[in-house]
Amino acid sequence: MLKLAFRNSVSRLHDLELYRQIQPDGWFVALQEERLVGMVGATHYGAFAHVGLMAVHPDVQRQGIGFTLMQFLLTRLEQQQVPMVLLDASKMGRPLYDKLGFVAYDETLVFQRQSNAATLARPPHIQAISTRELDELVQWDTDVFGANRRKVFQVLLDHFPGRAFTQRDADGRLMGYLFAQENRIGPWVMLQPCSAEELLQAALALPYEETATVAVPAGNQEAIKLLQRHGFEQVRANQHMGKGPGEPPGQRQKIYAQTSLALG
Repeated sequence: MLKLAFRNSVSRLHDLELYRQIQPDGWFVALQEERLVGMVGATHYGAFAHVGLMAVHPDVQRQGIGFTLMQFLLTRLEQQQVPMVLLDASKMGRPLYDKLGFVAYDETLVFQRQSNAATLARPPHIQAISTRELDELVQWDTDVFGANRRKVFQVLLDHFPGRAFTQRDADGRLMGYLFAQENRIGPWVMLQPCSAEELLQAALALPYEETATVAVPAGNQEAIKLLQRHGFEQVRANQHMGKGPGEPPGQRQKIYAQTSLALG
C-alpha cells in the first residue's frame, strides 16, 4: 500500500519496523471492508511530536480518509498533551495540512547519491559511537533538536552497529555526530560546519542499499553545498510545517540531516 500511495518502488517495511520500535503505540491504519487503505503515525518526543508515513491507497484518495486519519491522530496527541505537531509535507499532501491548520516554516530537501559511486576512506580520528557516550550525546543533541531523542539513538545503535560516529575537538569536546542507516544518512548534527566533511567521509566509506538518501533543512546551505560536492543530487522538496503555539523548538540550522522525513 505504501509503495502505491507514495508512487515509487521503494519498500518501507524496514523503516516501519524501526519506527514501531521507537514508538510502539504511535502507528495506525485505516481499513475499508477489511482492506488496508491508509496509515499514519507520529513519534512523540515530549516537547513535540513528528508525523510520518501519512498515506492513502490511490484507489480511495480524495474520499476523506487522509483527513479522518489526521484528525484521529491530532486528537490522540492532544489527549497526550503534546504542545506542537510537526511534519514534512509533500506537494500533494500540503492542502490537507493547510486545511487542518498547519503553517509552513521552511522546506526539507531530499538528496540522493548512488551507492555505486566512489566511496571515501574513513578519517582515522573519527570514532564510532559507543553506548557509554549515549547520555552525553542525548544531552548535547537536545538543545539542537529541541527534544530528547534517546529512544531514536538507542534503536539506531542496536540496528546499525558500527555505523554511527562522533567528531570531537582537540580537548575532547563533542562537535558533531552522524548516524548512517542502511539506505539513509541521518540524524547528523554539527556544532560548527568546519568539521562536517570528515563525518560525511566516514559515512561514505560505508556500503548502502542502492542509494544513500539525506533529508536536510533547506536553510542549512553549508550542508547542501557539502552534499552536492560529494555527488548528492536533490530529488524533491517537502514543506516543513507545524501546528501549535509559537515557533518550533531547536536549531535547524545545525541539523545536517534528519533521521528521516517520518521521524524529523
